[in-house]
Amino acid sequence: MARRYRLGLMALILLLVWGGVTSSSLEAQVVDGKSQPRFTKASDGVISDHLTGLDWYVNPDPDQTFRAAKAWVEGLTVAGGGWRLPTMAELKAIYQKDASAYHMDPLFQVKGAWAWSGDLRNDWSVWGLAFYNNLQGWHSMDYGNGRVALAVRSRK
Repeated sequence: MARRYRLGLMALILLLVWGGVTSSSLEAQVVDGKSQPRFTKASDGVISDHLTGLDWYVNPDPDQTFRAAKAWVEGLTVAGGGWRLPTMAELKAIYQKDASAYHMDPLFQVKGAWAWSGDLRNDWSVWGLAFYNNLQGWHSMDYGNGRVALAVRSRK
């Protein structure tokens, strides 16, 4: 009897501990009446955000200048094309504190913590998001150290 009590108590504790831990990157979203993770990744590398209806694709090359990022996204043909650089609002929407080292869903597997947006600040600088602290900032279009490019599009 005491053994069953201890096993039951352990099971209850584990259930409370595991059930009490939530991570926005792993939370299920209810979409069309079905529960699914917010982000899913297809075999071609396209990451679908079931909350916003956007598709994402990560440039595997780190240290991208804005000009290189823009050229890459304009030539991207994965899954039928239609890609662009994200807006600041779209970048901020995928920020998830403590979901990974760079505070975004681990499916993104980025190689840098600062992402370019398509939002120009002026003729020579562009806005971006520092995922390590969720702060918006700008850099020269020719600066690339630690900068990554993400492509986005509305889901077809």
